[in-house]
Amino acid sequence: MTMAAHSKTIYVDFDDVLCQTARHFLAVVEREFNKRIAYEELTDFDIGASCGLGREEADELYRIVHRPDELMQMAPIEGAIGALRQWAASGYEIAIVTGRPPASYEASLAWLARHRVPHQSFSMVDKYARFNTENTMAIRLEELAQRRYCWAVEDSLPMAQFLAMRMKLPVALIDCPWNRLTEDPVSVARYADWPTLARQMPRLKAESDWPQRTQRAQK
Repeated sequence: MTMAAHSKTIYVDFDDVLCQTARHFLAVVEREFNKRIAYEELTDFDIGASCGLGREEADELYRIVHRPDELMQMAPIEGAIGALRQWAASGYEIAIVTGRPPASYEASLAWLARHRVPHQSFSMVDKYARFNTENTMAIRLEELAQRRYCWAVEDSLPMAQFLAMRMKLPVALIDCPWNRLTEDPVSVARYADWPTLARQMPRLKAESDWPQRTQRAQK
């Protein structure tokens, strides 16, 4: 597969790609529910389920974590912002695409500004059928599928599959406990972390080849 020649826009997810969302969730779970869960125990993309929370507790967790003050506390992931700056300097546009709810729009932009994250666009997408997009700035997956990117960086395996299979994009999957399978989908290359991704990523040229086969987390 080759990078799409008609686009020089890179799709970049937000949570657990740019910032330490899951680790902040765990801090809130310990603080609010007196449960200590190790990061490696988060084997379900639904953090509430991984932490053994009931439905009401999980709803409360998501309500707390999406407050502006909590969102602003999330730490950047090592190497992510530096890599984006390099790609932007190489002439690529960065599109931040998040599945956060529309109510977190202002706080999300404030976080990006605080950490000087280069980006040309910021989109909210109902990636997991969690909220209504009507009368909001958010869009549906079907609308996202009409957009054009040259490749993508994600931590969600379902979204990586959607991007690779539906949108025909090469995808870099940041390795996390909740996205590990015996075999990754074709056109999805798994990377242990951002420094590894930045070192081993093909040169950012429209004609560069993307790995054709599944890769396990590269060290």
